[in-house]
Amino acid sequence: MLTATEKQILRTKLEKYEGKVNYMYLDSKGYVTVGVGHLINSVADAQKLAFITPKSLPASATDIKADYDTVKKQPANRLASFYKKHAKLTLPNAEVDKLTNKHIDSFEKELRLIYSGFDAFPSEVKLALFDLIFNLGMPNLKNKWPMFNAAIKAKDWQKAAYNSSRTAPISAERNKYVKDLLEKAAKTAQSRNPKI
Repeated sequence: MLTATEKQILRTKLEKYEGKVNYMYLDSKGYVTVGVGHLINSVADAQKLAFITPKSLPASATDIKADYDTVKKQPANRLASFYKKHAKLTLPNAEVDKLTNKHIDSFEKELRLIYSGFDAFPSEVKLALFDLIFNLGMPNLKNKWPMFNAAIKAKDWQKAAYNSSRTAPISAERNKYVKDLLEKAAKTAQSRNPKI
């Protein structure tokens, strides 16, 4: 279970690296997204969210469909700000935070399934794993990162750090953040158990 402090750090870092966008936009792969990297698979999924109009009234299903369809037609892989002029509706910050919290809870369960000792991992390792699963998704993290996962399961945080880098469009800064977390955990573990 994440502590309140860990959740706050995680939320802050996810907002920094994923962005926090209150209107629909397309992610780098062309998927309609909102908030902190929340994928909206369909118009029906969009209509389940509490979007509001420019007059702060609840958006109708028709309004939401119009925004979704308009944004979906735009070119992909632009800055989120590019889509602002195509989206009339916004999702209030409280609703964005609810979505982010749901993701955190869901990913915590998935991380426990992948890594049996997850709850006992150092805080830095948990934060690194959350950043990875948020970006990669459970299937990719579980199945496409064998050297990294072997290192995590062996609690070899240094080796995990070495194998933690993701490819573009992930920034060098975000990769460094994850690597630094794992290296810090490695140094702490080494200082507690120095080799004789």
